[in-house]
Amino acid sequence: MSIFPETRGADILARRGIAEVIGDIRAKMAERSSTIHHEESLDDLRGLEERLAKEVAFEEEFSARFSQALEELDRAQFQDDFAPLLPSFDTLAQEYFLRRDSVLALHALCNTYRDRLLCHALQRVEEELDLEGEGRPPAPYCCLASGSIGRSEQTFCVEPSYFLIYGDDSAGSSVYFAAFVYRAIAMLESAGLLKSAENVAALKTVWHGSRKDWREENIAGLAADERGRLVELVKRSDLRLLHGNPALAEEMINVVWSMLEFHHGALREKAITSLPTPHVRAAAASPLPVLREIGKRVAEIPTGLGFFGRLRLERSGRYRGKFDLEKFALSPLVNNARMLAIRRGLHQTGTISRIQALQAGGQLTVELTERLLRAYHDFTLLKVRRQLSEGCDEGSRFVDPRDLTETEEQQLRNGLEAAAGLETITYLSFTEEG
Repeated sequence: MSIFPETRGADILARRGIAEVIGDIRAKMAERSSTIHHEESLDDLRGLEERLAKEVAFEEEFSARFSQALEELDRAQFQDDFAPLLPSFDTLAQEYFLRRDSVLALHALCNTYRDRLLCHALQRVEEELDLEGEGRPPAPYCCLASGSIGRSEQTFCVEPSYFLIYGDDSAGSSVYFAAFVYRAIAMLESAGLLKSAENVAALKTVWHGSRKDWREENIAGLAADERGRLVELVKRSDLRLLHGNPALAEEMINVVWSMLEFHHGALREKAITSLPTPHVRAAAASPLPVLREIGKRVAEIPTGLGFFGRLRLERSGRYRGKFDLEKFALSPLVNNARMLAIRRGLHQTGTISRIQALQAGGQLTVELTERLLRAYHDFTLLKVRRQLSEGCDEGSRFVDPRDLTETEEQQLRNGLEAAAGLETITYLSFTEEG
């Protein structure tokens, strides 16, 4: 069954789901046609046509319910109206996932309704402030996200990492956006898009400031703690626009990439000359050695296979005998794909698109690319199943090998071997110049 169809467009969910079913049916027909008689072939064809009709009916019915839920979202007016929306959408997504077992379809669903929920919440904040006499936003602004949201890899658990940036630092803008951010956090909490129930704690998951603040955060701030800041800068290569002004968002994302790619244009010259000491200016001007170090360290983090091909299991504590899926499988795959993409100047944000771009650029073989795509699917499939059975607490990241079927365990091992191959390429890439 194809798990990475290339369908796009407004009806991506329906077409992606049905594309997988059609691919499965075609494969079965091709397999059977060479070994059965004509009469049996016709019977099989009728059976497959009936199955296809049922699946098409499911897609159409699900698409109608999903569209209706989106319309209900668009009608939400008050903070309390947002509270039931995310659970309802998650229920729909769970139903679809259990029917299709498709990681990419689940990502597409979660990205669609969560992005739209956030956009509508921020639009309502604008409208409320306007009705209260504060006016419309005095400067353009944008809301960016990194992490799984930025990579468009959302599942059932919320992993917020938002950045709200406004276009100037005038007194009027600062006052307006201080109120805007506070209201936005309350709205996003009601919508279930922030974990914390306390606004003070939630502020830590929503970075906010002016264009100038963002530049200082990513340029001048880099020199204050070079390694730590650069690690955070690396993660911000996942940034994606969720809402707001596209031109401002592009400019703010380019600030990050200007540092990662070590451009020496007007932006960097202006930042470097404004820094306080020669030592600090030198550190900001040439972070490449530190980036190499980070790249090598990321590549050296062990994946889940130890000596003699054994899975790395917890040796003590609450999760003794279990496998940490996040630490030893997904994180190495995601982080190495990110580092290698940065090394090659690729601006894709998703893990799958990064892997595909690396293959297109000749950094990965077709064979390893296919294995890595399969690994991402299999790792995330296990992750999502754990979320459905255990919720979103720490325990959902741990898998008991005894609960895996023989096929699932072999798929996990195959994926870990592919991730180890990616680590080797990343390490060599960051050491080839010293």
